[in-house]
Amino acid sequence: MELRKMILLAMFSTLVFVATSINIHIPIGLGTGGLMHLGTLVMFMIALRYGPFYGAWAAGIGMAMFDVLSIWQIWAPGTFFVRLLAGFSIGMLSRSAKGQGRQPLKNVLALLAGGAVIVVGYFVYEAVFLGVGLVAIGSVLGNLVQVIIGFAALALVVALPDIDNTEGL
Repeated sequence: MELRKMILLAMFSTLVFVATSINIHIPIGLGTGGLMHLGTLVMFMIALRYGPFYGAWAAGIGMAMFDVLSIWQIWAPGTFFVRLLAGFSIGMLSRSAKGQGRQPLKNVLALLAGGAVIVVGYFVYEAVFLGVGLVAIGSVLGNLVQVIIGFAALALVVALPDIDNTEGL
């Protein structure tokens, strides 16, 4: 991987990590509850504007790193794969002839698909891999709220620079 790409990936992963660190603990879901955070918003913006590579890896690395360095370690494997897949899906589905993330309707559909990956993915991880079965339904609402917060990316993504044509990056 070229140095420029590694630097951008590190920067985007860090942005997702920091945004996830801006959170409010909500007492729902398995045992200790869940989080409302800005990480999903930043993840959605990166995936929409910079595509599947950066969207997938920045989301997977940034949010899993948050889990590992917090009380949420048990969630890290699920977070890594769920967010990686969601970021990839958003990045792929928001591609267009006008440029990455430049078609509003495609962006909405991409976020709906990525949001579905997040809601279903975390439900499956909690129900099957954490072994709580249908009790995992309790965390669906929190994940839906996260996705709704992430939809603010539709308005904010237009402010992001084009990294392919930006001097000095």
